[in-house]
Amino acid sequence: MSDRDTEDKIVFILRKHFMKYSDEVLQKYKNQIDATVKWYINNLPSAVAAREAEDLTSEAKMAFVDALKSWDPRKGDLWPYVSIRLKGSMQDYLRKRGTDPVTGIYEWVTQAANVYLAFNKEVAVTETTELATQIDSAMKDLDENERKVIIGYYQDDKTFKEIGRDIGLSESQTSRICKTATQKLKKLLFKE
Repeated sequence: MSDRDTEDKIVFILRKHFMKYSDEVLQKYKNQIDATVKWYINNLPSAVAAREAEDLTSEAKMAFVDALKSWDPRKGDLWPYVSIRLKGSMQDYLRKRGTDPVTGIYEWVTQAANVYLAFNKEVAVTETTELATQIDSAMKDLDENERKVIIGYYQDDKTFKEIGRDIGLSESQTSRICKTATQKLKKLLFKE
């Protein structure tokens, strides 16, 4: 039996052991999981955080157990591997639910536009032109990367990974820029 085969067998036994005692392992990492969930929730809009906190905690626990199945101790400690999985899992959950702050604004604008058009067909053309002008004006207040990200995400329907590759940034940096730029646009367009 080669060294690699022996290592693979040990990893298999470790995974099996972790899965057999997943409740105990989950309990051991409970404080770290709770801290990660709390950090994530604190970065969400308060309405979303209040509604989704319990579900995000459950989602994080399920992601933790799933990560146990694929973790390879030869590639590093468990927690750094798992923590990235937890954050990604919570974000995916919010996207699927339509409560992710970035995708949420797009859906809200689309729904509002469809309702408006259904009731105001005659006025729609004029108002659409005015809105387009307002958006163009607001886009001028964004820096170059913010404009590229907004256009890539909302107009060209690209992923953050694709946009990041185009402008030389990581997927997470692109996501943060999109969130910040979307919030800026929202403030500029919906001044009260």
